[in-house]
Amino acid sequence: MNKLINRVLNILLCCICLLSWNGLSAQYSKVPYSKKSYTYIQYDSCYLEHALENPNMNNFYNKLDKLYFSGTGQVKIMQIGGSHIQAGIWSFELRKHFESLISNIEGYPGLVFPFSLAKTNHPFYYRSECEGDWEISKVTDKVPIDSIGLSGITARTNDSLASIKIIFYPIADITKRSFDKVSVFHNIEDTSYHLSIMPLDAVDTSFVNYKTQATEFYLKNKLDTLEIRFVKQDTSNNPLVFYGAYLENSLPGIQYTGIGINGAATSSYLKAELFTPHLKVVKPDLVIFSIGVNDAAGKSFTKWTYINNYKKIASKILEVNPDCAFIFTTNNDFYHYRGGVNQHYKDVYQAMKYLSQVYDASVWNMFKVMGGYKSINYWRNDKLGKRDRIHFTKEGYTVVAGLLFDAIMHDYENYLEKNASSK
Repeated sequence: MNKLINRVLNILLCCICLLSWNGLSAQYSKVPYSKKSYTYIQYDSCYLEHALENPNMNNFYNKLDKLYFSGTGQVKIMQIGGSHIQAGIWSFELRKHFESLISNIEGYPGLVFPFSLAKTNHPFYYRSECEGDWEISKVTDKVPIDSIGLSGITARTNDSLASIKIIFYPIADITKRSFDKVSVFHNIEDTSYHLSIMPLDAVDTSFVNYKTQATEFYLKNKLDTLEIRFVKQDTSNNPLVFYGAYLENSLPGIQYTGIGINGAATSSYLKAELFTPHLKVVKPDLVIFSIGVNDAAGKSFTKWTYINNYKKIASKILEVNPDCAFIFTTNNDFYHYRGGVNQHYKDVYQAMKYLSQVYDASVWNMFKVMGGYKSINYWRNDKLGKRDRIHFTKEGYTVVAGLLFDAIMHDYENYLEKNASSK
């Protein structure tokens, strides 16, 4: 009975807090709902559409309850897409929104990769320094030369000594997101190379995890910079194949990981042979799917190919966590590279509505919320969209992140009210 009373009190407390966010006395350091600053944005359409009961989303909200009201547990969110996600702004801003709901919780960086090896952009909050000669494979390659994992990109070297260093910019606020465990994804079956985390005395213990295809390093204290050294132990021609590293800690908090490769479509991630074992490290409670612009921009786009590709990706995630909730975000309005307006927005939306019924999932109609057909022109005029009328500026991604967070929080309110009334 005491547990039931505490649960009801917690729900009522959260409802009061949510009301305070909507205009009453603020109880948190940040008001989470977006200001209605742009006339073309359809704020009234900013909600999650549910096909059925969506039990997995309720499971996700239940984990939020435990974190926010009792300070226990970790809530793990993963967002996957193309260039929108590789830039890192959208996912990083969403991370900050979730973290803002309660003080004194810590997250961690999640999946990182030295994108400088591919001569392409990092997520904006970190950079890399590397030694050695490396070859790169990506899921966007027609035929990748190496196997690829969750990160969507792979680096290979035959050098006898190589290193990778990940350095976080001040904007990452890494002191709040430092890490004491590192999972290095690499070709673990080959023992030609010895891996070490620097400084050496920071490591407490390490072992190879064959289920996740990673060497796991447990640290004595939390670090704010990652440096990995690879030293060849023999004279063989066997290469070191590196797929990325996952940085985490065991403290309660929101764990947000962005997975994005420029130019990636749904078919791209089907080339990631090690997607499933690597995902076992993350084991997300919620996956936000933001893949589709590169599908819809292609000449051969068909709704059913798009659906079937998504099903294959979803099945890999559910294999790792059958209770994982899904949010499908439709494409933004955009002009494709040949200069024409995207004509497939209706097919993309219908595909995602269908997928939401298959998986008891949610849809966020980003296309409609941002203003609909040709609305990207308004975003560009207000310096929220870039000149290519595909991507957003930093301010634009910040607005998009706020809108998606609004939709999730409105849905969370509904969940709390429904649970309060049922007690």
